[in-house]
Amino acid sequence: MSSDRFSSDGALTEYDKWRQSRWEEMAGPDGKASLIAYRLITEPGQEVPEVPGWWTSTGFSGSLTLTAARAENVSVDGRAVDGTVELTGASRVSFPGGRRGTIEELRGAHVLAVWDPAAPTLVGLRGIEAWPWDPAWAVEAEYRPADSGRLLEVTRVTSPRVRDTFPAPGDFVFDLRGERHTLRAFGVGDDTLLISFTDGTSGTETPGMGRWLILPRPEDAAGAARIDFNRATVPHHMFSTSFPCPLPPRENHLPLRVEAGERAPVLGEEAAVGTTTGPAV
Repeated sequence: MSSDRFSSDGALTEYDKWRQSRWEEMAGPDGKASLIAYRLITEPGQEVPEVPGWWTSTGFSGSLTLTAARAENVSVDGRAVDGTVELTGASRVSFPGGRRGTIEELRGAHVLAVWDPAAPTLVGLRGIEAWPWDPAWAVEAEYRPADSGRLLEVTRVTSPRVRDTFPAPGDFVFDLRGERHTLRAFGVGDDTLLISFTDGTSGTETPGMGRWLILPRPEDAAGAARIDFNRATVPHHMFSTSFPCPLPPRENHLPLRVEAGERAPVLGEEAAVGTTTGPAV
């Protein structure tokens, strides 16, 4: 598994930079650990307990509106709301106490995501435990595109749990510890692929719901790629249970211990978000 290309001081420096950017992503001023609510808007005049206002959606392909009185101190894109305004995916909503809202999509419906700079999950986040960097866990892989339009049904960690469908544009095939393995990738953007996987550490030293690898979509339709398990991350759900993260498909289980990458968030008592290993698959 070793490769001189991955074991240079330069590679370690890049890893250190990645670790710092990862910390900022989760624990920075707008860190993902500040998510306190992820609410589907499915009814007219719907209230969201965490913030003021009334929300109405006519379906994701339709409109989403917010109704609030000026005294409630709600603004959209810097303008105070006094009545009803229409929102888009680019709208930025501000609430009292520094809370903010963004508009997202889940299963064809509008979602209001509410972020709070005083969220216990953010304030109580102390670190992200990880194995030491080891170049042996960076491997060459082959990317194999799937048939056009391939979809994969997965379960999201919600209450109650729901099934959802993701595009699954290709597979990564690689050798690890003398065995050949295949991991299916989800499409999560024009240029980004997500691999959600479990391994022999899942449910004990790492989350039971698996870990993630975020990879750039290969420039060539098929060909060489690189998988670095040192950059395996714990899912967002482990930082805030409001995230409806997908569980890995059963095909994405590696029958070995991947002792690389992140293990668990380190939380203070004020940031209890469940166990450090998370829900079992």
